Amino acid sequence: MKSYRRFVRTEIAVLSLSVFLALIGAGCSSASKSGPAVAKTKATQLFEDFFEEELKLNPLMATAIGDHRFDDQLEILISPAHRLREKEMLDRYAATLAQTPCEESEKLSCEIFKEELDTSRALWEVSLDHLLPFDQFDSFHSDFAELASGAGVQVFQTAADYDRFLKRVEVIPAYFDAMIANMNEGLVKGITTPRVLIDRALPQFQGLLPADYKKSIFYKPVTHFDKAVSADDQKRITAAYDHAVPMILYPAYRKLETYVRTVYRPRARKTHGLSALDGGNAYYQALIKSHTTTDLKPDEIMRIGLNEVKRIRNEFETLKSQFDYRGGLREFFRKVRKDPKFYPFTEESQVLAAYHQIHRRIEAKVDTLFKTKPKAAFEIKEFEKFKAESAAESYQNASMDNSRPGIFWVPIPHPKKYCAKDMESLFLHEAIPGHHYQISLQQELDLPRFRRFGGNNAYVEGWALYCESLGKKLGLYTDAYQWLGHLEAEMHRAVRLVVDTGLHAMGWTREQAIEFSLENEPRDEAGIVSEVERYMAIPGQALSYKIGELKIMELRERARRALGSKFDIREFHEQVLKDGALPMKILERKVTAWIGQKK
Repeated sequence: MKSYRRFVRTEIAVLSLSVFLALIGAGCSSASKSGPAVAKTKATQLFEDFFEEELKLNPLMATAIGDHRFDDQLEILISPAHRLREKEMLDRYAATLAQTPCEESEKLSCEIFKEELDTSRALWEVSLDHLLPFDQFDSFHSDFAELASGAGVQVFQTAADYDRFLKRVEVIPAYFDAMIANMNEGLVKGITTPRVLIDRALPQFQGLLPADYKKSIFYKPVTHFDKAVSADDQKRITAAYDHAVPMILYPAYRKLETYVRTVYRPRARKTHGLSALDGGNAYYQALIKSHTTTDLKPDEIMRIGLNEVKRIRNEFETLKSQFDYRGGLREFFRKVRKDPKFYPFTEESQVLAAYHQIHRRIEAKVDTLFKTKPKAAFEIKEFEKFKAESAAESYQNASMDNSRPGIFWVPIPHPKKYCAKDMESLFLHEAIPGHHYQISLQQELDLPRFRRFGGNNAYVEGWALYCESLGKKLGLYTDAYQWLGHLEAEMHRAVRLVVDTGLHAMGWTREQAIEFSLENEPRDEAGIVSEVERYMAIPGQALSYKIGELKIMELRERARRALGSKFDIREFHEQVLKDGALPMKILERKVTAWIGQKK
């Protein structure tokens, strides 16, 4: 999923109040709804008040889900003033919740709200994120360019839409100045982004700032207008862009690039994990809590990862015989990577067509596993070229009013190098029935808005990874090559548990992490290097996938054993999805109660 610095990324990012409530918002305020007013309890009113205040604190959150009331505003999320407002708000709502009665029907919401507030407050106390605002994967300079392109969540349909966005453009110099100020503070404290990540991010500026500003991504919205924009407004808006892009955006981006290249990069650290930083261990443990919703320690997570790596390696060994190969596993991986069957594409359109075919095959069988499907529309789109080299396949949620569909984003920098064997697992995870089903259904539930549009990575990513295991039931993984792609994806998430904790808690170097990944994953070195550097840029996020998936699988097996012939996988999936994203211990308690009721 895609989002912004404030949000937690999946394959880019999702949803966590613990990293400040991702992707929450609404198409309209509660005050604007028609119909008779419904009396709210104190708890329900508290949830609504928090939601509205959070939207005002971060207007991009509202834009991301189709609430356009604040499209002319842009908060500088990393500034000291904003962070203090954020902390005051979290503390105030935590104190108020403690004094607020919860009715029986609200107890689940109160429990979730309290846990997320507590996790967010604990993370705020130890966070180093604001001092590390620049990297290749999740940096505001690239996210804003995506926003400006017209292909993202910012709306460019009417003249007023353009005018609102131009107000945001005016804030960019101050935002980048705040990034520079924070990086300077980080230099003083010895808290910097690893230099190798800086080297990955700096080339992005070349694609963002072509010599002719009219060929830049920032200028795209005025190369084609909606018919709702009059000729006079088109002329006026184009003139405004002819000022804003070369006179505001270009100088701001060049100033940031020059600072990073000449001042920050030479002093950026050569170490790779959080444990090398003062306060890094406490920050990493808080990130683990945030991303996994568990109290697991790094060594416990590494043990889980090593056990999973061992199990999946045994499956690879079994699969080798179907390829008539008797050598070592690493050599088998090398052979597989060179197999031309995996690289059938010559054009971007062929990659997208293949994904559409996978979509049709899943849709033919999805009713056998799910009782309820989302109403939100769904599309498959290609990433912008400037970001394709460093991006991964990801999902962007639909807007609440369905004016914007859920989108499966596909980076295709080189069609001839796009690997076909990975596509089925990717689609199951990022699209259907993974992120698109879970997130869209959650947004369509009759729940407090903080639950409808919030969540946690262990549930969101755990569900998506769990969906990869449903491929055979959905008409996929029909031969050894496709099953190999599934095993590779599963191994990838198991390796993450080892590598992420190794980098950030055990003192591993980037090179050690790359070597462990090469030994256990059938990916090429370039892909593995990119992934390892992703873990360096967004610590802890990669842990959520396997931790969440293992819990969902454990609960399904528990239900199957307890219910026997009464077990219905469609009902199990309904139970997992019908209350939205839950912390792992709350999900376990809920499913256990359902099993008891069924028995």
